[in-house]
Amino acid sequence: MKSSDSNAKSRKVVMICEDEKELLDLYSRVLELTYDVIKVCSGAECIREYLENKANGSPIDLLFLDYKLGDMSGDDVAKKIKKLNGIKIILISAYNLDEPIKNELLENKYIEKFLQKPIRMRQIIQVAADSI
Repeated sequence: MKSSDSNAKSRKVVMICEDEKELLDLYSRVLELTYDVIKVCSGAECIREYLENKANGSPIDLLFLDYKLGDMSGDDVAKKIKKLNGIKIILISAYNLDEPIKNELLENKYIEKFLQKPIRMRQIIQVAADSI
């Protein structure tokens, strides 16, 4: 599910992996104003889309990744994508992440930033602009 226009090559690509449909749609609507957006709702789908886009020569520039997904945790997804020469990842969670887990993800560069829900849409826009 990728939104695109005729300027697809000049626009950066952001993927959002969020299993709550309302949040997925909200983040997408905000980011589609500036970026091409790929929406996925599971860890497996996130990894598959990442690999397909990379293989097609259409790399993804930034990933907003929910921590608590139905099929796997966000840190597992982040580690798998980083092992594949991954992209910048912003981890999002409604849960308080244990400091040792968060520090390990940041120190080992599996993620660029950690955002705690609830998140203001202005914050999503600013983090995307700062990260790409």
